[in-house]
Amino acid sequence: MDRTARDTVIQALSGRTGTGLWRSLEDLADTAAFRDLLAAEFPALLPSLAPGGLSRRAALKAVAASLALAGLTGCDGRPDETALPYVTAPEGDVPGVARHYATAVRLGGYAQPVLGKTHSGRPVKLEGNASHPATGGGTDLFTQAALLDLYDPDRSQGPRHSNQPTTWAALDTALNGMARAADASQGEGLRLLIGPTTSPTLVRQITALAQRWPQARWHVLDPMGDASRLEAARLAFGQPLQAHPLLDQADVMVCLDDNPLGPGPAQATLARRWARRRLASQTGQGACRLFVAEPTPTLTGARADLRLAAGVQRLPALLQALGGETADLSPQEARWADEARAALRVHPGRSLVTVGPWQDPALQAQALGLNARLGALGGCLRFTGPLVATAAPWHDLLRDMAEGRVRALLVLDANPAYAAREAATFRDALARVPFSLHAGTLVDETATACHWHAPLAHDLESWGDARAVDGTVSLIQPLVRPFYDVRGRHALLDGLMGGGATDREVVQATWRPTWGNDFERRWTDALVRGFIPDSAPAWVTPPPAALPADLPTPAKAVTSSGLTLLVRPDPTLGDGASANNAWLQETPKPLTKVTWGNVVHISPQLAAERGLRNGDEVRVTAGDASITGPVWVLPGQQALTITLTLGYGRRLPGQTADGLGHDAYPLVRGPVSLEATGRRRDVASTQRHHAMEGGDFVRTVPAYHPAVPHEEPTPSFYPDAPRERPSWGMAIDLDLCIGCNACVVACVAENNVPMVGAELVAMGREMHWLRVDSYHAGDPAAPATYFQPVPCMHCEQAPCEMGCPVNAAVHSHDGLNLQIYNRCIGTRTCSSYCPYKVRRFNWYDYTADAPESVKAQRNPDVTVRQRGVMEKCTYCVQRISAARIQAKLKGGAIPDGAIVPACQQACPTQAITFGDITDPNSAVSRQKASPRNYSLVPEAGTRPRTTYLARIEPAPIDKDGGPA
Repeated sequence: MDRTARDTVIQALSGRTGTGLWRSLEDLADTAAFRDLLAAEFPALLPSLAPGGLSRRAALKAVAASLALAGLTGCDGRPDETALPYVTAPEGDVPGVARHYATAVRLGGYAQPVLGKTHSGRPVKLEGNASHPATGGGTDLFTQAALLDLYDPDRSQGPRHSNQPTTWAALDTALNGMARAADASQGEGLRLLIGPTTSPTLVRQITALAQRWPQARWHVLDPMGDASRLEAARLAFGQPLQAHPLLDQADVMVCLDDNPLGPGPAQATLARRWARRRLASQTGQGACRLFVAEPTPTLTGARADLRLAAGVQRLPALLQALGGETADLSPQEARWADEARAALRVHPGRSLVTVGPWQDPALQAQALGLNARLGALGGCLRFTGPLVATAAPWHDLLRDMAEGRVRALLVLDANPAYAAREAATFRDALARVPFSLHAGTLVDETATACHWHAPLAHDLESWGDARAVDGTVSLIQPLVRPFYDVRGRHALLDGLMGGGATDREVVQATWRPTWGNDFERRWTDALVRGFIPDSAPAWVTPPPAALPADLPTPAKAVTSSGLTLLVRPDPTLGDGASANNAWLQETPKPLTKVTWGNVVHISPQLAAERGLRNGDEVRVTAGDASITGPVWVLPGQQALTITLTLGYGRRLPGQTADGLGHDAYPLVRGPVSLEATGRRRDVASTQRHHAMEGGDFVRTVPAYHPAVPHEEPTPSFYPDAPRERPSWGMAIDLDLCIGCNACVVACVAENNVPMVGAELVAMGREMHWLRVDSYHAGDPAAPATYFQPVPCMHCEQAPCEMGCPVNAAVHSHDGLNLQIYNRCIGTRTCSSYCPYKVRRFNWYDYTADAPESVKAQRNPDVTVRQRGVMEKCTYCVQRISAARIQAKLKGGAIPDGAIVPACQQACPTQAITFGDITDPNSAVSRQKASPRNYSLVPEAGTRPRTTYLARIEPAPIDKDGGPA
C-alpha cells in the first residue's frame, strides 16, 4: 500500500472516530474506504464479518475447574498454628473472621511477596506486600492466579508408582533403597534435576547431598531463565553477574527485543520502578523516554515513545548505530537509531540499553559495553552475584542418560518431558534409567513417564524461603494445612538424606546459625514482615576496564525463504507451568485478546502475501519439527517474522489444559516454512466483544501542553443528584497503564467471577467485570498501541437505572451504581442502555451442584450469583462496607486510602486511584483535578464517576537530543 493510500485510510478512520483509533483489523474493515483499498491491495485482510459459531463439542473445562473440586471435601483445612498474622492487621480484628499472613508464592524460582487473606482457615485472596522493597505492593496476573492453583481439582493428591496410586510407606522404602545404593557408590549415577530456585534452604540441602554423595550431580532446567544474561556478563566482565535495571533512575531506556514491562518474575518490580520514573516525568522531574526495536509486539513496545518493527537479524546493526558506529540501516532504522542515540547522549549516567535474554549472549555483552560508555554501570544498571542457583548444564544430563550412566534420577519442581526443546529426547533417554522419581504438584508429562511420583505441597500450604528479584529473602509460611496427602520440598529431601524433620524445621536450620542467640526474635520478625530485612546481596560494580577489547561477534539468525521463527513465553501462561489455571486461560492476551489457546502470529504484510486471515489453519515447520495452528494477524509484527508462544499443547488427560493449543517447545532454529492447510480453526477471542462506538476512548495530550480540551457537561432532563459525603469515584491514569491484566485477574479472585470456557467466550459471554481494551492508531504495519481498563463507570445519571423495569439497578447514597440480584429478572435492558458495555449477563447457573469444597476458594464477602441475573463491577462494595464498619467502631470518618479496590491494589504501576470525590484533598480528587482528566463517552451525558487521565505523547527530539 503506498503512502497516499495509507493516508486515505487514516483519514477515513479519523472521520469515524475522533482520534483514528481502531481495535482490530475487523474494525478497519468496517470503513468503506478501507474495504475498497483492501480489495485492491490486500484482499486477504478482508475478514469474514459473519463468522460461524463455535461447535459445542468441547466440555466447558473452566466450569469443571471451578466446580469439580470434589477432592477437597476430606481435607483438613485448618490454619497452621505456627504461622504468624501480618503485623498491621486492623485493631479489633476478630479471629476466625478474616486473618492476613505475609508469605510468598514462587514464579520462575523467585519469590512474589504477598499478603494472604484467609476466612476460617481457607485462603480467599492474595494481595501484594506493600512493605516489601522489591514490589512495594504491586503484583502480576500470575501472582493473583496462584490462589486458584491451590484449589485445582487436578492437583496430585497422593504418591504414585507406575501411574497407579501407592503409599508413602512404599515410596519411602524405594527411596531408602536408592540411598543405600548411593552410599555404596558415593552417589555415582545419581542425578538431581530441579526447576529454577533461589531458595537458600534448598541450596543448602543440595550442598549437603553433594557432600554425602560426592559423585552425584545436580542440574537446573530453566527454559525461560536468565542463563544467557549471566553468560553475557561473563563475556563482558569475566564473571557471571545478575543485572538489575533501576528503571526509576533511567531517563532514557532503549530496548532491543527486550520486554522489561512484560510478564515474568520481574514484572511487578520493573513496572513499579518504571511508573515511579513516569510519575516524576509528569511533574517535570527529568525525562522518561522509551525506545524499542523488536520483531514482535510486546507490552514494552506498546509503551514506547518510538517503536521500530525490526527483525532479529537487524539488532546487531542497530546496536552498532546506537554506539555511534557506522551501520547499514534502512531509512526507518536510521531515523529510530538517530533519535534514540540523541536521547542517550543528553542523559549521561541516566541512560540504559537492554537486549532480550533470547538474543545471543555476545550481543548482550556488547550492550553491556555500551552501557559502560554511557555511565550506566553503578547507576541505573547494577549487578549482584547470580540469584538463581546454578548447576551442571541440562544437556550434560541428557547425554549421560542416553549413554546409560544415570542409575537414579530425581526430578523436583521441573517438567522436562514437556517444558524443554529436547523433551522427546528426554523421554526416550528416561527409559534407560533404572530408578526415576518425579516430585511436583501435578501429575504432569514427566510424572507419568517416571517410575515414581511424589505429590508436593502448594506454596500456600508449606514452609520455605526464596529470594525476590532484588535478592531480598522472603519466608514462605503456610496459610492453611495441606489439603491432600502431600509433602513439602524440604521435608522430601530431608527424608531422602535419612532425616525426619518438617519443612519448618529444615528452613529454621538454615537461618539459626546466622542469627545465633537472636534467632527467635528475628524469625518472628521475618514472619510478620514476610521477608528478611537487608538480606539482598551487596551490589557488585564491575570496572569498565574489565571489558575485553574485542567481544565475540553475535551469531546470525537462521532464516529460510526470508522467514524468521520466534518462540516466546505466553503472556498469560508463561512457560506453561500454570496451564491448568482457568483464570489464566480465560484472561485475554493483552494484544490479541485470544483466550483458551495459542495462535500463529504473523504480520499484515505476510497475511496479504499468503492470502491468510484470522483463524486460517497453517503448518509451521522449523528444522525437523512442525506444528499446526490458527493464524492471527498481529498489527506491528515485523513483516517476515512468525511468532509462536509456549505453554500449550499439554498432554494431561482429563485435566483443564489437556489438548489446548499447540506445543511450540520442539521447534528449534532451522529452516522455517509456513503453509496453509486449507482448514479453519475456531479461536476464542474477545477482541471485538463489548465494543463501544462513536467516541474518543483513549485520549492523548502532547508533552508540551498536557491538557485535554475543556468540555461542558451535556445537558440533561434529569436534575443532578446531591453528593453526600463520602461519595466514591475512580481515576485511571492511561499514562501509567501497561495493559498487564493484573487488575483483571484480581477482580476475578475478589468477586467470585466465574469462568465460562472457550465456547462461551467466543460467543461474547465472558463474565469479566473489568476488561482492558487495546486500541491501535495509524498504519497496521507500524501502529501506535494504547490500553484502557474499563470497569463500570458508576454513572451519576445511569441509563441502566432509568431503563430497568424492576428497579434492580439502583443508586446508593454514596454514589455507587448497584445491582440487586434478587430483583433482576434478566431482561438485559440495562446492558442495552449502557454505552460502556460493562454489564455481564449470567447465562448459566455456574454455581449449580457445586461441591461443598468450592466454598473454600470463593470470597465469602461477595454474593455468588445465580443464573439469569446481570452482574458488573461494584467498586468492591464489600471493601467499602468493611471500611465503613471500622470507621464507625472507631467513631471517625473513613480516612483517605483506607478503601483500596482489588484492581487498584493489584496494579503494579499504581495507575488506578479510588476514594472520596467530595474531599478536595483526597488522592482521587487530586487526580480528577488534573488537566488531563476526561470522561469516557461524554456525549452520553451519564456523568460517570470513573474518569481517565489522558496519555502523554512524547515530545519530538532534534538531532542534538533536545525537544524539537
